[in-house]
Amino acid sequence: MDWLRNNSFIGITRQQPRALLSTDEECDPTACYDSFKEHWQQAYKIIQRSQQLPSHDDVLGVVNHLEQMVTLLLYDVKKIDQITLPISNASRCLEHLISENILDKLFEWGIRTGKYTNAVRLEQLKLYEMLVSQSRHLLLVHEPFLKPMLKLLQSCQGDVFHKDVEKRLVALLYQICVLLMQNIDLLDLFFVKEHNNSKFIIFSLLIPFVHRDDSVGMQARDALLLCMSLSKKSKNVSVYIAEHSNICVLLASGLSGLYSVLPHILSDIVAPDWHRLTPDDVNDIKDLSTFVTSLEFSNAVAQVAHPIVRRQLQEFLYRGFLIPVLGPALLQTSVGEKIAATAYLELILRTVTPGLLYPLLQFLLQQQYDGQRLLHILIQRINSEDHLSLVTIALFETMVDINCEDLMLELVFQHLQPCLHLMLSQRRKLLPLDPHCHSFEKLLLLAPSCCETAGVSPRLDGKNIHWNHYGGQQSLYGNYHAYLCDARNKIAACQIACSQWSNSYTGCDTSIPPDTNLSESANSLPSLGESSGYESLKVKLDEPTDDSNSSLPIWQVSQANTSINKQCNLNGQLNDNNEQLTSTGTAGPFLTIVLGKLNNMISNNLYVNLHLTGLVSRLAVYCQPLLRTYLLDHSLVLQPDVPSLFQIIGSTKQKIDEYMSRQSDSANLIRFARNFLLERETRLVNARRNALDSRNSVVSSTSTESLEPFQRNGPKRRSFTSSLTNMFGRRPSQIETSLPMVATQEDSPQTFVHPNFSEAQHIALCAVLLDEWVKELAALAQEHTIAQLAALFK
Repeated sequence: MDWLRNNSFIGITRQQPRALLSTDEECDPTACYDSFKEHWQQAYKIIQRSQQLPSHDDVLGVVNHLEQMVTLLLYDVKKIDQITLPISNASRCLEHLISENILDKLFEWGIRTGKYTNAVRLEQLKLYEMLVSQSRHLLLVHEPFLKPMLKLLQSCQGDVFHKDVEKRLVALLYQICVLLMQNIDLLDLFFVKEHNNSKFIIFSLLIPFVHRDDSVGMQARDALLLCMSLSKKSKNVSVYIAEHSNICVLLASGLSGLYSVLPHILSDIVAPDWHRLTPDDVNDIKDLSTFVTSLEFSNAVAQVAHPIVRRQLQEFLYRGFLIPVLGPALLQTSVGEKIAATAYLELILRTVTPGLLYPLLQFLLQQQYDGQRLLHILIQRINSEDHLSLVTIALFETMVDINCEDLMLELVFQHLQPCLHLMLSQRRKLLPLDPHCHSFEKLLLLAPSCCETAGVSPRLDGKNIHWNHYGGQQSLYGNYHAYLCDARNKIAACQIACSQWSNSYTGCDTSIPPDTNLSESANSLPSLGESSGYESLKVKLDEPTDDSNSSLPIWQVSQANTSINKQCNLNGQLNDNNEQLTSTGTAGPFLTIVLGKLNNMISNNLYVNLHLTGLVSRLAVYCQPLLRTYLLDHSLVLQPDVPSLFQIIGSTKQKIDEYMSRQSDSANLIRFARNFLLERETRLVNARRNALDSRNSVVSSTSTESLEPFQRNGPKRRSFTSSLTNMFGRRPSQIETSLPMVATQEDSPQTFVHPNFSEAQHIALCAVLLDEWVKELAALAQEHTIAQLAALFK
């Protein structure tokens, strides 16, 4: 098609446009009709005399007449009452267009124009796009209009076009899809017979544009999503997409191909506190934006398509992308490659919604490599070096935020449910309610003594900070009432998310059958439509995507009440890997490794500690008694080998106080630590807002969702510990616009300082972090007790 890209014909039509009639001007309808007929007569004379290959001037003449006819039609159509049926009776120009079979004559002449075929096709597409957009669905019922349009669309199959032709073709297809969404009865008109099969011509023409990253690709994907929505309303469309199109294969293979070209090592990201891919990273890292766009589109397809199409897409993604591509990428030997792959996995998990969450959860929970489940491999990496540990902890923060019962069952509850982590004497009198909540006092007493130095107050740029009102402050620092409000909101949100879980996880009872084990299918790779042992991963073909009668997404709930019972045995017989549970019990590998890492708080990197405390706090938000009491009840007597959060915090407090007592300038060190953390938080808030402001100035006409659509999770906590870790994980819309900007000397993200701390400074930072964290935990303990008491009086 090089002739068209440099063709003098297109150049002439662009450089010397004829004066067109303004559709906003008043015009005599009769004169308009007469002019329309005259232009067609002149064009038809040219068509009749150029039976062989037309000359350049012949084509130019016809095109110029067509341009005038389009303008006259546009004027005429705008002036009529579009409710009138038939529309041709209300517009004399349209009546003439149909009665004289003009569109078919144009098509038959256009296919004989040789090298000018695409140029003439472009003008026809413009004509159809205008008529379809202006006349709604009324013209589609006229055969003299529909038949030549279908012939034109069929002639476009398999060709490579100039970008102008592509743009007009996709625009026309999009307009038709919009009309079909409003008029389902017209769908069958766009199934054409080819080789004894019916082809949904609109869908087949859109497929080649599915991976385009320009405006044409965007509009094509919008049109494809409309077709996917139509598949729910039309059996013919759903069968065609599932059985006669390759869209699901293209999406899965496209994701695999796009993932394979992503950077294996994120060498450009050097900040020591970087832990997940932000919107800025997605825009800056080569090819990542294209991958995210493809992933979002695949996710949207799974959300809106007919269940048989959704299931097919899930299967192809599971077998064609997750297992052969993403799994091996996570198992690379290089630390840098592991960091990148883990960050990509976290981004994928944060991007997808229930449409694609089923196969992703099944992949995490069941896929095995070298005899180990992938989830367990990732758990072990929490103990890795600082940067890999940091991105792994961020990944588990995202997992825990999903509020999926089966995921939490695998991570936590299957290990706590047998209650083997408790001493035998406590297993029959489980989880008593403490109305006075003595645990919150115990937690507050675990604050480092060095932070109680009189006269030390947080300062920023030499000015005292007074944030006394929770609703308008940027940090919860030093305000226990604010921590209580924050805890209450988080617990209430988590309770709603878990309200339809199939189990309450209060501990084993006498109804649990002995010697039972997880379904055998847990160690296999069943079809996504079959039971996997995790009932929330079962995909029902007859189940709608969005159930208006349910307030909770089905993927959050393990639907079989026996799923936990299959894993719980009071006598400690077997776990899900057919391994003997010892009488000493365990809290499971996840909690054991997380708390073990926390036990090394003094030697951990500051940013690892920020995320580690945030993860434990998020776990403590869960209202299920097994997890809540394990983390927040000081009165539980645990087995000797089971880690205790109270003991770990107490030991860390003692180490910090012993060290700081030997420092002559401990008060200055604590002041430095407080100011550094507060200034860092302020910089993160301001930098994120600056990025939001600049992005809004560029895309002010787009919706909020288009700014950062891959961020699924809700607003992050604003506690002192976790607000620092999650500020860059927020949507721009999640940053409260009512909060005042805090003035700093430098606000740009390039001015962030990541100093190398001395040992004394690092210990002081740990002290301030621990001092604030015990307030957060104490507030959670207190609010949990209040929520329990409130539930008793309902």
